[in-house]
Amino acid sequence: MYYVYEFYIVDTGEIIYAGKGTGYRYKVRSQRNKVLTEMLGRYNCDSRIVKEFDDEKDAFDFEFEYINKLKETGQCVCNIYSGGAGGSGEWWTDELRDQYSRHNVMKSFAQRERMREHNPMKDPEVAEKTNGQKRRPVVIGGKEYSSVTQARDELGVAIDTVILWCRKGVNADGETCYYKDEGPKTYTGKRYNKGSCKAIEYLGRTYESPVDLAEELGCNVATIYSWAQRGFSPDGMPCRYVGDERALEFENRHTKRNIARSKAIVINGTSYNTCGDASRALGIPKSTIYSWLQGVKHNPNFICKYARTV
Repeated sequence: MYYVYEFYIVDTGEIIYAGKGTGYRYKVRSQRNKVLTEMLGRYNCDSRIVKEFDDEKDAFDFEFEYINKLKETGQCVCNIYSGGAGGSGEWWTDELRDQYSRHNVMKSFAQRERMREHNPMKDPEVAEKTNGQKRRPVVIGGKEYSSVTQARDELGVAIDTVILWCRKGVNADGETCYYKDEGPKTYTGKRYNKGSCKAIEYLGRTYESPVDLAEELGCNVATIYSWAQRGFSPDGMPCRYVGDERALEFENRHTKRNIARSKAIVINGTSYNTCGDASRALGIPKSTIYSWLQGVKHNPNFICKYARTV
């Protein structure tokens, strides 16, 4: 069974919505359009079945006529569409889609005219005032731009970048940046967006930051950080942060490691100049011999010691 139902305000009897449904649809208040949901919450409303039908098409036809008749008297204010379309299942046909489109009140010429006439943005004065409120002139490097958008387009950066510059008061090149209505700011941070700004000395020259030295040498800045921590570059050249008074001595790590690995060893009473010699002679991996020497691993069949400990 199909039917046409309506929601009405109990106190006044005004019909605010009409629709076609089945089952308990006329009692359901959730998942309604925004206007009807608001009216149901604002007033004391109830619902009732207006007329029942055996054929769904007959229910649609009556719904369309009923809604339009009520709209002529100023009722059915919550009906966005004029009815006569839809369905109880997912069976949209081309005919129903066309009917739904033709009955859509939002597509009517009169509705479009009303929306155009009452659209405040169609008023040039209102539009200009609104746009003016959104635009804030900015000054970057002494040049004024009418808005952040214009600065973005001319400088080829993102809008968020321009906003960040104005918030910081300076861009990555050290140029003053600010919203014109706020005025210039004093940037109190370190050098903006250029990494660490701790001055560093290398080969008699002072660089503003490790980033500058890394750029000149063509290496990663992490390499310069490592040199400054040790106090020397790998070739023994002093590399210190300005003010670093540590008493450091250059230590060639590569040479130290090579010397340690070239020490003579004794395995089962036989001397070998290096672990490599012992590995080749005995057919044992060097890593295994290193682990015996360091006491990490033990093999009762091989007594392994450095020659100096014998």
